[in-house]
Amino acid sequence: MTQFATRLVLSSSLVLALALTATAQPAAPVLQAQVSGQTVTATWNAVPGAVSYRAEAGYAPNAIVAGYEVGPLTTFSITAPQGTYYLQVRARNAQGLSAPSNVVAVTVTSSQLPPAPPTNMQAAVAGNTVTFSATPPAGASGLLLAAGVVPGQSLAVLPVPMSGQVSVPNVPPGTYYARMHAVNAGGTSAPSNEVPVTVSAVCTPPSAPAVTTQVAGSTVAISWTAVAGATAYRLEAAYSAGGPAALAQPLSAAQTSVAYPGVPSGTYYVRVVALSGCGQAASADATVVVAPTGGTGNRTPNPPPPTPPNYLPLPNRSAVVDEMARLYPADFRASCVESGGNNRWLFRLVERLRREDTRWGLNWKRARVGDMSQDAITYNYGPENDEGTRFVHVVDVIGGHCGPNPAPAWIDVTVLWSTGAVWTLQPYLQAGYPPVP
Repeated sequence: MTQFATRLVLSSSLVLALALTATAQPAAPVLQAQVSGQTVTATWNAVPGAVSYRAEAGYAPNAIVAGYEVGPLTTFSITAPQGTYYLQVRARNAQGLSAPSNVVAVTVTSSQLPPAPPTNMQAAVAGNTVTFSATPPAGASGLLLAAGVVPGQSLAVLPVPMSGQVSVPNVPPGTYYARMHAVNAGGTSAPSNEVPVTVSAVCTPPSAPAVTTQVAGSTVAISWTAVAGATAYRLEAAYSAGGPAALAQPLSAAQTSVAYPGVPSGTYYVRVVALSGCGQAASADATVVVAPTGGTGNRTPNPPPPTPPNYLPLPNRSAVVDEMARLYPADFRASCVESGGNNRWLFRLVERLRREDTRWGLNWKRARVGDMSQDAITYNYGPENDEGTRFVHVVDVIGGHCGPNPAPAWIDVTVLWSTGAVWTLQPYLQAGYPPVP
């Protein structure tokens, strides 16, 4: 039974979903399970792009208490005590875990009776570490610690060695109620006596790291000083000094440097946040300037000052749009993501245009970073570096997009010096296309 319980950490943790380079999360697997005696075997289909899987189990469909990292395997077996369990599985890739599979209920039976409960349950607090102990009963094969924030609640379940003692570090301040259960092949015992535990706020937030950066062409290298007590770091990039993070990437506590090739031209403000169970601390912003680079063709020179009112006119490349629609008709017709399509044709078009002029890019729709226009491209008409500039011409290149009969188009929807469009190349780079064709 100890294999069916895992620590549900008593502290909350910060979950980061944005990354400077990202891939799509994998699809959810389809799960099947069977029971033979007291052995439960789960199998599932291989998910494209998944590098490993996580099998999960609980005592109710929406109360998962155990997780097992099983690597690239698509089957998992475990010996379980008597009881009814609910299983699910998730696929994992570089972006993270998929949604859960279907939930499968399994029932294990045994002729053996559950053990008596543990006795003499006690708890000792040292800083933010709590040590629990109890006396195991005869006939037990495992012990479980259960705890919650009100009496009788089990928000966290943790396997305990047969010695009856376990220490839980990094417990956040608060009052908790804990008890132990004994288990054997016949099931889970009644609870031991319950003990209240109060943890005071004694830990100290980490210090802020010091950040240094280097730029070589379009490659940006970032390093920072290691922070004592940090359990993880988060690298953030903004388009303005002290501004909100437009992109963020979680990094392990062992990592103190990272390099990003193919960064679009632009000015970025980079900071590193040190994280721990006691809080977080951010470094000062480090300014990173990536200069524009020309492609195999030319890059149109900046307009003369003052800008505005001087700006580059929009080149008419409607013939290129027509040509790309003719060369890639299937990709063109499948350009609506909402109906199951993708952005492959739009990325091909941008790649083709950047061979002529690297001022061409994509658009964060209505200036919402992360919400890419699926039927529009942009052209940097001003003196600023590309990524994040609002000095852009905006052109719709797919007429009737997401309709039954899309057609190539060249519709200039530019509003000069508007704040409603932002140049970007991030989705294009994340899809694996070259910054300089």
